[in-house]
Amino acid sequence: PALRIDFEDPRHVRAVVFFGVSTVIILAVLGASAYRAVEFMDSPTFCGDICHKVMAPQYETYKESPHAEVACTYCHIGPGANWYVQSKLSGARQVLATLLGTYPTPISAPIENLRPSRDTCEDCHWRERAYGLRLRVFHYYLADKDNTLELFPLVFRVGTGGDQARGVHWHTSARVWYRPATEDRQVIAWVGLEEEGEIVKEFINPDLEAGSPELPKRLMDCIDCHNRAAHDIRSPADLVDDALASGRLDPSLPYLKRQSLRLLKASEPDPDARELEALWTDEWFQQLADFYEENYPEVAREKADSIQRAISELKRISEEVIYPGMNSTWRTYPENLGHPGAGKGDPGCFRCHGALVEVGTDEPIVGSEKGLTRCLACHKPGAITEDPAIGGIHVLGPGEGCDFCHFLVPLEDIPASVSDLPLR
Repeated sequence: PALRIDFEDPRHVRAVVFFGVSTVIILAVLGASAYRAVEFMDSPTFCGDICHKVMAPQYETYKESPHAEVACTYCHIGPGANWYVQSKLSGARQVLATLLGTYPTPISAPIENLRPSRDTCEDCHWRERAYGLRLRVFHYYLADKDNTLELFPLVFRVGTGGDQARGVHWHTSARVWYRPATEDRQVIAWVGLEEEGEIVKEFINPDLEAGSPELPKRLMDCIDCHNRAAHDIRSPADLVDDALASGRLDPSLPYLKRQSLRLLKASEPDPDARELEALWTDEWFQQLADFYEENYPEVAREKADSIQRAISELKRISEEVIYPGMNSTWRTYPENLGHPGAGKGDPGCFRCHGALVEVGTDEPIVGSEKGLTRCLACHKPGAITEDPAIGGIHVLGPGEGCDFCHFLVPLEDIPASVSDLPLR
């Protein structure tokens, strides 16, 4: 018989009310659960902890980065339904690869179809802002007996990406197209400057043979320079300098910088994470104590506690520069903010400046306001320590060739009011 509801029957009324209320409660619980589930899947905890082994190099460095309080999805997805759906479809493939163990080690970078930075980064960062000149005081401890501290005040011509674009941030305002010759975008084959819808200048890499493969062209944006903004695996040299500056390593121990970087294999051009994991045992770092006992027995007696703290600190640093499960080290992912002789020594700015020449004139891309157009050819060493790979500094004097992007200032000219600038 057909279902009949008699609203004059109290039992039927109670059943209808019970059914309606139950339905509302169930839908509310399901809706809240689904919302919480989606919210959790968008959280750094889900991205980093659930897939911890796969994402360890990215997640651990993210937690120590300036973007540590910014959710992964703010940068990797951004607002809007279109990119949200695309990311979830891509994420489903990544989850499947994780379950099947078919993901690459290390994870490939850069991401091929990352959303343009103007839709993500510029929600917080204002490219039109006039940053002008920005002072940074870098610190280095030399690999000498005294672990000599050298401060390196460098003023960057950051400029602005606004209507009156200038400085380094000119690149964010101009429409600069490029074609990489390699998947990691470390070799650039072609650059074109677009104005009013037309390419008005073209530059090519004369070192590439005719017919060399070229990847699809890209419109340059923030990420082409700030490519490791939240995921940089810092080098042993950087971490040792930080430890010396903070007192976790005692600068009074003779040759501590040199010995630390030797034990951490800082000069290795292509380190293997799994080999280093096997090498870096407690006995390996105990060589530091052996060095002082053999060469400086008095220091070994008087500074025994400092030496043991140094050994513990080097063990800690060793865990930050390699990720054996993903076969990743501080050399795996190039950083584009810099150039050879600075930072990790990656090509950085010199992928274009100093590598490309203009079509028709063979003139290099401008690299200096003084007409010194090829940075690598214009650098004049002012002071280089015994081994740049283990703590040396390439120092330029004022007007010696690099002031198109940055220039040195004498330390004594920095006002006392800014003497506490971060030493990085």
